[in-house]
Amino acid sequence: MGNVITPVLVGVAPDVDKATFLWGMQAGQLVDSPSIIWVISGSWGSVAMDTGSGAPDWVSAHHRPFCRSPEQEPARALADAGVDAASIGTVLISHLHYDHCSNNGVFPNARFLVHRAELAYANDPHPVHAETYEAASAGMIPPWTGTADRIQTLAGDVELAPGVRAIHLPGHAPGLTGLVVEAETGRYVLTSDHCSLIENWEGVGRHRHVPSRIYVNLDDYYASYAKLERLGARVLPGHDIRVLDQVRYR
Repeated sequence: MGNVITPVLVGVAPDVDKATFLWGMQAGQLVDSPSIIWVISGSWGSVAMDTGSGAPDWVSAHHRPFCRSPEQEPARALADAGVDAASIGTVLISHLHYDHCSNNGVFPNARFLVHRAELAYANDPHPVHAETYEAASAGMIPPWTGTADRIQTLAGDVELAPGVRAIHLPGHAPGLTGLVVEAETGRYVLTSDHCSLIENWEGVGRHRHVPSRIYVNLDDYYASYAKLERLGARVLPGHDIRVLDQVRYR
């Protein structure tokens, strides 16, 4: 398969403690956490995964400091990467945390695929997760509701295009869904926040893999790690600035 993966940077949360991503490990080590729209292209066309965080003023006031340069405005960043957002007919939303579904409007002609378990939980999350979902119970309006009429649900693992398959990876969120992409150089898996950093996958100390400190079910989390191991794919984590060292993955 000749599929190509393009990570498009649409903002950065600076100086995030790695402990947030690594179950409290490596506390005090600060990293920049990118907000990324992933675009997968082949001879058949293109699909995207996730739409990133919302406006910096809002995110900084309600979640954590967040910066976005003019070049990182989603519509401009996509265009500068050679992506025609209007031509994309399918966007997979890996999960409905605010930093993955806040710019759906930049894809005017797309359907948005969300796992049915994720949509159900986002509408009625546990109180400790309500702000992350920007749920009504936290006094917010979830960012994805502006395109709710274009949301379609999926369950399990589903082929979206030749060599592009959505896979269910619950644990961090009930319906978290990644993408397996067959490329010329091999198989990749876009894990979103199941693996926020490379260290989540490669492990820390005696831990073969490390869950995020934000999770809903640890049994599911570790079962999803086992699923990833069986794939034998190169992992591209969801919030690791190092994935942007490469402009495209082929």
